[in-house]
Amino acid sequence: MRRATTFLFVLAPAFLPACASEGSDGAVSGGSGGQGATGGVTPSGGAGARGGTGGTGGSGATSGGGQSTAGGATASGGTSGRSAGGRSSSGGAMARGGTAGTGAGGQSSSGGVTANGGMSGGNASGGSSTGGSSITAGRGSGGAPGAGGAPNPGGAAGTAGSAGAAASARCPDTTWKLAWGDDFDGASGAAVDGSKWAYDSGPNWYNGELQDYTTGATNASLDGNGNLVIEARKEAREGRQYTSARLKTEGKKTFTYGRFEGRMKLPYGQGMWPAFWMLGGNSWPNTGEIDIMENLGREPSIAYGTIHGPGYSGSAGPGATYTLPGGAAFSDDFHVFAIEWEANAIRWYVDDTLYSTKTPADISGKTWVFDHGFFFLLNLAVGGDWPGAPDSTTVFPQRMVIDYVHVCQK
Repeated sequence: MRRATTFLFVLAPAFLPACASEGSDGAVSGGSGGQGATGGVTPSGGAGARGGTGGTGGSGATSGGGQSTAGGATASGGTSGRSAGGRSSSGGAMARGGTAGTGAGGQSSSGGVTANGGMSGGNASGGSSTGGSSITAGRGSGGAPGAGGAPNPGGAAGTAGSAGAAASARCPDTTWKLAWGDDFDGASGAAVDGSKWAYDSGPNWYNGELQDYTTGATNASLDGNGNLVIEARKEAREGRQYTSARLKTEGKKTFTYGRFEGRMKLPYGQGMWPAFWMLGGNSWPNTGEIDIMENLGREPSIAYGTIHGPGYSGSAGPGATYTLPGGAAFSDDFHVFAIEWEANAIRWYVDDTLYSTKTPADISGKTWVFDHGFFFLLNLAVGGDWPGAPDSTTVFPQRMVIDYVHVCQK
């Protein structure tokens, strides 16, 4: 995004938005953008199905997408089958307090003991843990009964679906380990986990944006189905005509190197500006910015990925675009937006399709500042110099729905 002035950044660095600028060359995130998307590349799959609560007493039949219900297991939260553009993952859900057989990935426990893991695609053989100790499931393993536990007669366990065992991990493959994440599980209407997320609030005067950002669950809340929903509304507040939310991990957690991904469904319509991005500090652009994903509601099929740093910020930020094939829109379904960041390279992906790589060679001898901790931001802006204001065609409310945000490292 284009900033108002450098002076404003010194005064109020905490309100920095995701960066991009408008222009005939399709500049991204205040960055150069403009590069053609990888033509004809089809992202893998569509939206992932979400698992429901585990059944009781049944035969343990396999549910779709590789989620297996345990014979007789009782799930209190449900097992989320998360699909990353067609990949499913068990999501590590836990069954609480049940006395039935062990569920997929160690999802059941007796007497309220929680089974650890949640990474396995297979089911146990109907065993239950009665000894008071937790059961840890192996990745893709069947899961043995807990020590001292008698077999549960509640029915034979089902077998994992063809995608379940391989795709149950919440990182791309076994070379990556989940270092941090939020799957946004919780009661409908609840605010996000305050130990992980903070807020930017108030009228955002940068980039010509029109919204007032709120805190708590006012415009950003859990939906009870494992999603965070950031909602933009047409309503007056603090001198603005729209409200929305902007969340960040600043002051909670920063990250250096790894794979950073989020699975989300985007809003649509003129004036919508969702972003999933990272900042390296509050001295922009000297501390750096990585835009994992930006989208304009008026361009529903295009995702922008950009970097910004000293001497290559705003419209000079190196970037690229990815376009969904076949006229599909990012508001139609969930998609995974990711970067893989290492010391001298950053790679951008949509649904595991690589569409851009940036290295120090792309900044013409200027300083590569992507060598320290960055924090996440998630926001839905309304209006601005780049997307323009909403018009009569824009429907409110608009929602940015986030299934998860994960950090994987090697």
